[in-house]
Amino acid sequence: MFLEILKFELKYRFTRPATWAYFGILLLFGFLLAANGANASSEKAFANSAVTVANLLMTVSIFGVLIASAVMGVPVYRDIEHGVQDYYFTYPVSEKGYLLGRYAGSLVTLLAISLGVVLGLMIGYSLGPLLEWEEPERFGPLRLADYVYGTTVYLWPNLIFTGTFFFCLVALTRKIFVSYVGSILFFIVYLVAGTLASDLENQSLVSLIDPFGLFGFQEVTKYLTPPEQNTFHAPLTGNLLINRLLWPGIALALLLFTLFRFEFVRFLGGKAEKVKKAVSGEFNRGAAAGAVPIPPVQQRFDGVSYVRHMFAQAWIEFKSILRDPYFAGIISGALLFLFFDGWFGSTIYGTPSLPTTYTMLEMKNETYIFFVLVILVFYTGEVVHRDRTVKFDQISDALPVPSWAIYGGKLMTMVLVTFLLVTMVWILGVFNQTVQGYFDYDFGQYFTDLYLLTWPQYLVLMSLAFFVHVLVNSKFLGHVVAIGTYAVVFFVPAILEIDYNMFLFGSRPGYLISDMNGFGHFVRSVSWFNVYWLAFGTVLLILSGLFWARGTDNAWKSRFQRFGQDWGLKPALGIAAALAVFALSGFTIYNNVSVKNTYTSNEESLDQQEAFEKSYRKYDGFLQPKITDTELFVDLVPEQRNVKARGLFRIKNKGATAIDTLLINHSYDQKTVIMSVFTIDGIAPELVQREEDFDFEIYHLADPLEPGESALMEMVVEGGFGAFPNEGYQRDIVFNGTFLNNSIFPGFGYPSGAGISSDLERKKRGLEIRDYDLPPQDDAQGRATLLFGDDSDFVTFRATVSTAPDQIAIAPGKLTKEYEKDGRRYFEYANEGKIQNFWNISSANYEVLEDVYRNTNGRDVKIQIFHHKNHDRNLDRFMASAKASLAYYARNFSPYQFDQLRILEFPRYATFAQSFPNTVPYAEDFGWTGDFRDPADNDYAFTVTAHEVAHQWWGHQIAPSATRGANQIAETMAEYSSLMVTKERYGEASMGKFLKYELDSYLRGRSGESKFEKTLLDNDTQAYVWYRKGGLIMYALSDYIGEDRLNAGFAAFLDSFALKEDPPFATTADWYGFIQSVTPDSMQYFLRESFAEITLYENRALSAVYAPTPEANGKYRVTLKVDTRKISYEGSGEEKARPTAPSLIEIGVFGPDGTNAQGLVEKQPLFLEKRWLTPGEHTIVVYVDALPEKAGIDPYNKLIDRVADDNLIPVVKE
Repeated sequence: MFLEILKFELKYRFTRPATWAYFGILLLFGFLLAANGANASSEKAFANSAVTVANLLMTVSIFGVLIASAVMGVPVYRDIEHGVQDYYFTYPVSEKGYLLGRYAGSLVTLLAISLGVVLGLMIGYSLGPLLEWEEPERFGPLRLADYVYGTTVYLWPNLIFTGTFFFCLVALTRKIFVSYVGSILFFIVYLVAGTLASDLENQSLVSLIDPFGLFGFQEVTKYLTPPEQNTFHAPLTGNLLINRLLWPGIALALLLFTLFRFEFVRFLGGKAEKVKKAVSGEFNRGAAAGAVPIPPVQQRFDGVSYVRHMFAQAWIEFKSILRDPYFAGIISGALLFLFFDGWFGSTIYGTPSLPTTYTMLEMKNETYIFFVLVILVFYTGEVVHRDRTVKFDQISDALPVPSWAIYGGKLMTMVLVTFLLVTMVWILGVFNQTVQGYFDYDFGQYFTDLYLLTWPQYLVLMSLAFFVHVLVNSKFLGHVVAIGTYAVVFFVPAILEIDYNMFLFGSRPGYLISDMNGFGHFVRSVSWFNVYWLAFGTVLLILSGLFWARGTDNAWKSRFQRFGQDWGLKPALGIAAALAVFALSGFTIYNNVSVKNTYTSNEESLDQQEAFEKSYRKYDGFLQPKITDTELFVDLVPEQRNVKARGLFRIKNKGATAIDTLLINHSYDQKTVIMSVFTIDGIAPELVQREEDFDFEIYHLADPLEPGESALMEMVVEGGFGAFPNEGYQRDIVFNGTFLNNSIFPGFGYPSGAGISSDLERKKRGLEIRDYDLPPQDDAQGRATLLFGDDSDFVTFRATVSTAPDQIAIAPGKLTKEYEKDGRRYFEYANEGKIQNFWNISSANYEVLEDVYRNTNGRDVKIQIFHHKNHDRNLDRFMASAKASLAYYARNFSPYQFDQLRILEFPRYATFAQSFPNTVPYAEDFGWTGDFRDPADNDYAFTVTAHEVAHQWWGHQIAPSATRGANQIAETMAEYSSLMVTKERYGEASMGKFLKYELDSYLRGRSGESKFEKTLLDNDTQAYVWYRKGGLIMYALSDYIGEDRLNAGFAAFLDSFALKEDPPFATTADWYGFIQSVTPDSMQYFLRESFAEITLYENRALSAVYAPTPEANGKYRVTLKVDTRKISYEGSGEEKARPTAPSLIEIGVFGPDGTNAQGLVEKQPLFLEKRWLTPGEHTIVVYVDALPEKAGIDPYNKLIDRVADDNLIPVVKE
């Protein structure tokens, strides 16, 4: 009978509209994903690269869980639902034949449905070049092998596992709803894996526990360059192979268990037995009830009783939801995820952050929102259709209760559910903080965020689900339509690049909570959007009430008739009032977003960049004056988010020809910051042209500025940041934590780097492809211009800053005067020497920690840390790093040039630290709230502080020129310097973990490169090169030639270029020359391969065995087999050559890990030596004094190795 049931199941399935509907949905989905060509990791990889195809098929298999549950969850339950289960007792059908027939037929159907997405991708990628939704060159050839590989290795195994799981769940439990819970369980496992994946130490574990194989695939492909991604099929080895065998194996085991446990009597006969018991119980209860006297009942039909009925019904339905085991399962999964997200939190370099209140609150925006949507969709459906589901609808519809009371009760039920959802965040947030030993609860933040900002958003989302379910009037179809509606609301605008929040249901600007600034200026914008969408949701709910189904005749004609009957003054007034609020709030939002601010879509922004470049690129390099002296008078009004800044700038013509035209570019939208005064020697220059779209102006000087001539320029700018934008944090002027820089004033000339950067977009618009933004190192104008300010060289600097009376205002320089006047607090700063015209103005209510460092020139340096009063946990790390950095750099490079060093905190609206002269602003999230209680975690606060302090030498003492590669002088040198300071504090053996993150960041960066990877000498735009690759190369070089020797070269470099006021300024050619001068001939190959070329290693430890050697005084002989390869790459990522010359590579044998003085786990070397190795396999025999545990090649990952995890392996006994 197996074959007969199989044939029947297939025939039944393939004649059902739902099967073809699922197939069509996946076909369309695949086509849209493919045709727009927007899924590749880089625009230099084909849109239909092998890696992209596999990724898409895996992603579809994750979301295909919903289809798998629908297809595989119903075959055995269908017989019960249709009431034909008793017939199977009369047929010669074996239990296993029955079950396998249903299973096999449904599984074949599911796999056939899944081919819809495969076909859709193939059609989309084939038609993509013709449709021109993306540039035709983005599409490569159609490779059938890519689809066969992705389908057979990922898509089908994933569906077999999930489909089998759902089939067995229903077969064992007899409950169809359990399949929905099962689908959520899969998402939980997947999302847990995603949470763990943020830590590099968990990569192997994540690759195994992810049932969909996505993380295992990403582990293998994450470092592939764009050309490699086009054709790469991940080999089924290692963790990926185990994953692909493990989860289908679990599915097979579950299927066998189900076959063993399945019985017709229990499965098909259970329902009748329960019904009989229920009927018997009812007769008994009825008999007992007859003996009880019935009290008289006074009937009451008025508004009060109806309202009571509404509240009573809401409470009954709410309690019913709470008792529902499936709701308990879903909410438990949501809470589990909130806990996981809060426990692991956000990590930086693998180090967790403290569980601050805002961190706990932001967890609701991660995985939790998925659970919220699931609950809103399914339980709105349960509430709306409950009476019909339990066959009580005809009784309840006949009761003398108005529809509005019934409808209102059900609506209030879902309001209570949304209230519960936000309250659970509070409860679990406090719980998470408590178990992590963090007791600095901020209940004000909890209340404001959850009940004033988030609860309205959940109510808006609920209103849409309610409207859909009432309108569709079918629970299961309502689920599908609601899910589809949410998908359209959330995903289609992103695909169509629509981001105007007023047009996106439920959308509002993003916001961040800060300990320093609280909710700051965000409450106003979010509240207006909440009002706007609540008003729209109210309209939906009133319409839902008018379309509420009651009675047996629920055809659309009848419903429209009832709508007409129920329409009257009250609903009309309700809708009118809601629409009035909707219009008023919409006007307010539009006025802020598009009138007081400037909104541009992505396409409009590209159009403007294109027009600007075509019109004004001719002015690139146009001679402009240089600022030589800066004096500022800045009035901050943080309580109103206003600023007025007056700048007196001495400008000088340092060129060879007269200047009669000034090009002024504004960094700020001129609706926000206006220039109210602009004079040269007291005379306003003539405005020749103003381009408001480009924030660009051209002025004419009646009296040209002759070569060598100076003039006094005055600028007054006034900024008001009270109006809220469509998106963006507007972090410049805030209530507590203002952070401005020199861009508050306009600059001279055509802005460097202006224009469209994407090669594809430039080609589409007929613009010349630009490989570099900066000129070569020998360009005269580039050498005469500073990288961090092309409108000045070194300047004198003075600033007077006023702020609120409870705040401290900070600018570069020594504080010379502080006083109060007219209720404002004033601070005057002056620099003794010259600095670049690159400065910041900050203001906040700070606590101050002070210490003193004695400089190598004998002068005291005052170190001050300005911080939020509650952020005092890690001050010792900042101070220790500042003092250690000043000591190391002064000892090895040159004395520190200032008498003060300030580290100051600013709100978390950005996550970075930045170094201005003698001042280092440091984001609130970046170290101040780091959780460094585990000594094994990377102390990134120490390392990043050392990096920023290093910029006082690399970037401020040596100011690089505006030529290719020059930022390496600032960033690579600062990264190298910080690594040396960290190594000095924590020891070389503890550096491996930090270097591993550096390596991962570099390799990921090059895999997503949208142009071509540039060398260290020429890189002018790629942060992953100047930070990550640069730091790794310099660290390895210091190890090869000696730290002292390398530092001597850098000291000589500083001696030649430090504080150089006149051009030519330093280039990477100069920098590289000093490095070459201290590098032995034997290591020049390493310089060439690292600085002028792109070279990666593939080092592997193949095997390691040991044997005791009594004849050698108790030593152990270790035989280590290693393999080394070296690959040279083109900038495009294509392999260029495989050098055959030997390289110097470290070989190590280690005992058990130990702990250093700082509590860090570190390797304990028994043997560590560099060997010259040619590419290929090598057998190395060494003798050690203690029992070895690990051995390998390049054990500290100092070289750039694409697979760093296979360098070190256990040593086993021979």
